Amino acid sequence: MIDITGAMPAKQPFYGWKNAFLLSFIYLATSGMVFYAFSVIFPFMLKETGWNRGDASIAITIATLAGGFLIPLAAKLLNKYGSRKLIIIGLAISCVNLLLLGTVVTKLWHWIAIWGLLLPLGRLLSGLLPSQVNIMLWFNRKRATAMGLLMTGAPIGGALAPPVFTWFIAHMGGSRYGWYLSAGVTFLALIASFWVVSKPSDLGQYPDGIAPGTLAPGEQAGVAFKDRTFRSSSVWTLREVLKSRTLWLYTLAGLAQSLTLGIVVYHGVLHLTDIGISKMNAAMVLSSVTISSGIVRFPIGWLGDRVEPRWIYFTALIFSLIGFVGIWKAPSIPLLMVLGSIYGIGYGSILSIGSTLLGNYYGPEVFPSIRGALGPFLTLFGAGVPTIAGYAMEIQGNYNSVFFWLAVFLGVGILCSAFLTPPQKPAQEAV
Repeated sequence: MIDITGAMPAKQPFYGWKNAFLLSFIYLATSGMVFYAFSVIFPFMLKETGWNRGDASIAITIATLAGGFLIPLAAKLLNKYGSRKLIIIGLAISCVNLLLLGTVVTKLWHWIAIWGLLLPLGRLLSGLLPSQVNIMLWFNRKRATAMGLLMTGAPIGGALAPPVFTWFIAHMGGSRYGWYLSAGVTFLALIASFWVVSKPSDLGQYPDGIAPGTLAPGEQAGVAFKDRTFRSSSVWTLREVLKSRTLWLYTLAGLAQSLTLGIVVYHGVLHLTDIGISKMNAAMVLSSVTISSGIVRFPIGWLGDRVEPRWIYFTALIFSLIGFVGIWKAPSIPLLMVLGSIYGIGYGSILSIGSTLLGNYYGPEVFPSIRGALGPFLTLFGAGVPTIAGYAMEIQGNYNSVFFWLAVFLGVGILCSAFLTPPQKPAQEAV
């Protein structure tokens, strides 16, 4: 458009990277400074209230189930209203509920209702699903790099939260101040969310900042650009995706890894202390998982735009299996630290590249619907395995059978990931 002086307006810089940084900060706030801070606030709260650990943990189980079964609702809202509106609404809900945790919670049922039922809605609407879809719409050629940037938010928050919240609660004198601090960080994320833009066309831009028929920096005229990794050129429907063999191979591989993570997170320290390792050394092993997972996410994202993501996924699962067996067998403290880091590298790589792989294969448009369809199914497994492991320990006196069968399942997942070839729509259904 030409203004009244006849001059062409300056071209607006590509907004995608600003969007990615904003979303990474929001992820830091909603996951890093709320989810990871929970492990610090929860013990203070139990001591102040006198609640039984088992009774208070009911809220955690309900929150896990609610988070999974609300995914289809979030997917429908995302398709209808876009990521920006959902993120704003979700952060607002989270702010209110975090303030309620610090002000009105005096009874156990208050805690269960707010943490177990209300807060999961806010975290889901402002969490990974809308942010991942946003990244997929803004980026095509550099999708994995941008996704890796997004995924660094949580581990940064996870590294900051425990010491910051421990000092703040001790200094201020009460667990309610931990909730206030979480609400404050979430409010900052809410302010930042108003600068999020759902998709490039909202600003008259294009994915990667490259208009159709134009050259990207460094490209030569007459030389066609060729993606280094597969990108689907077809428009998929959810029904077509669910009939795809590739999707179910991907799901089995991802489920195998996520179940091992549940055991490492919820029972890893208990397993290590049961076999004679000190609590401090066991905690250090778990820290090595978290730190290595965070460090690897952006580099793996960068690599995912240059190497086919399915091979990264395959390699990451092998790393996960090596590290998982190492945590199970616990050969020595030095080796445990190395093996814990290897497991973290595998876990962080899968987090960084898994959604990119799915988006590349089926397109960003159908991605929310896929997550919505699979979410409840995967949540049932994820919520149940830690409980099964606990009962197995009570009956058998150790976690060996749980580690063994999950290692076998992870081996099956590795085999599945080796066949994650790009899906092809049937000729009669192709668009």
